[in-house]
Amino acid sequence: MALTTDPGLFLTWQYSDEEWEDYVRIERKNKKEDNIFFGIGVFIIGTIGLVLLRSTTILVGMAFALFFALLMPYLRMRFSYPHLKAASSPTVEFYRDRIIANGKKIVLENDRDIKKRWLKHLKFIHTDEGVLLLEFDVHWITGKGPTSDEFRFMVLPDKINDAKQLIKQYGFNSFNSGI
Repeated sequence: MALTTDPGLFLTWQYSDEEWEDYVRIERKNKKEDNIFFGIGVFIIGTIGLVLLRSTTILVGMAFALFFALLMPYLRMRFSYPHLKAASSPTVEFYRDRIIANGKKIVLENDRDIKKRWLKHLKFIHTDEGVLLLEFDVHWITGKGPTSDEFRFMVLPDKINDAKQLIKQYGFNSFNSGI
């Protein structure tokens, strides 16, 4: 674990370019699968909603819903996950209230604005490729209720103890974290 002078900085991880590319490939696969289901949901609900609520024909409803079913997942992947890009000397810094991955900020906790965010879960995830990921589950309140997003980072074999310590620093029990 790297020693830091910033009291809010818990840990800094450096990845090689190859390690980061492997992580990005795995994470994009996870996000792509999630976005496929999201797009299917938008298509089905959008089509049914347009046919029933706006009295359109089924073909017009499907065409209109298909446009948004393709557009929304694309925009979601493009703008919501800027940290999933190739980078030279990739670095992830874990702070008490945020994560900075290659210069891109991910807010974990925030009491200062309307969108109060909090870190709900922190756990290990084992991938099909045999890679260990550390998942941060961030929640916040919207006008229609609570929502969430997950951010995952690859845990290298020599960083497992650091990851367990990080889980404890965030106030979670490492026994319940899946490893």
